[in-house]
Amino acid sequence: MHPLLKKKGFIIDIDGVIGKSVEPIEEGVKGVQKLLEIGKRVVFVSNNSTRSRRILLERLKSFGVSAEEKDIISATHATASFIAKEKKGAKVFTTGETGLQEELINANLKLVDYRDAEYLVVGSNRNLDYDLMTRALRCCFLGVRYIATNPDKIFPSEDGPTPGTGLIIGALYWMTGRMPDVIVGKPSKIIMLEALERLNLKVEDVVVVGDQIEVDVVAGKNIGAETLLVLTGVTKKEDLNGAKVLPDYVLQSLNDLFFS
Repeated sequence: MHPLLKKKGFIIDIDGVIGKSVEPIEEGVKGVQKLLEIGKRVVFVSNNSTRSRRILLERLKSFGVSAEEKDIISATHATASFIAKEKKGAKVFTTGETGLQEELINANLKLVDYRDAEYLVVGSNRNLDYDLMTRALRCCFLGVRYIATNPDKIFPSEDGPTPGTGLIIGALYWMTGRMPDVIVGKPSKIIMLEALERLNLKVEDVVVVGDQIEVDVVAGKNIGAETLLVLTGVTKKEDLNGAKVLPDYVLQSLNDLFFS
C-alpha cells in the first residue's frame, strides 16, 4: 500500500489532476473514485479563475465524480469571500469572466467600472483584449486595493497549455511596477487553510495533490502538509531536475496510488 493512503484527507487540484478543461483525465477520475470508496475525506481546491463553484461542480459530475458544492473551494469563491470579509458591499472592478463575476455578486459585492472601484480583482479572461487591459491598468494606477485570484502562469487544457492569471499580473507589473496586495489562490495559505478547515483534520493527516510544483506543491509546503505531484498536467518528469522545491511523492497519475 502506498504510504499516502494512510492519510485521512486529500486536498486535490482539479485542472491537470482530474481533468483538462472539459475533458476528464481518466486515471485521475479513477483515483478520486477509489479514495471516496475507501472513506477518505476529499476537498477539491481549484485555482481556475474563470469558473464558479457551480460550474466546477457540473464539471466534476460530468467526469463521473460524486461531489457536492461544499466539497469545492475555488479561487473565485475564496476571493469573493476574502473581500466581503474585509468590506461588505465593496465596489469591485474585475478582469475576470462570468464565473468570477458570479461569485463576486453572490458575495454581495458590486461590479463597477474602474473609475468607481475600491478593489481591483484580477482573474484570467479568455476574451482578454486591449480595452480590458487598459481599464485594469488605469485601475491599478488609481492605487485601489489589488487582489489576484491566483498566480498561475499557465493552465492545462485539452490541446495544451494556456495562459493563466499570471498573464495579467505580469503585464500589470511590467507597466506599473505593482504586484497584487493579496493573492488568494494556491500557493497562498488563505485558500489552503480554508481547505483544511473544510476537511476538519490536522495538517499531518492530509496530503495535497496537484500537477504544478510552484502552485500545488508549494501550497502544501506552506501549510506543512505532505505533497503528491502527478504528471498528468503541466509538470513533466524532466521539470523536476533543478527544481527549488520538490514534492514528497511523484506519480504518473492519481490512480497510481493504488498500484505503488
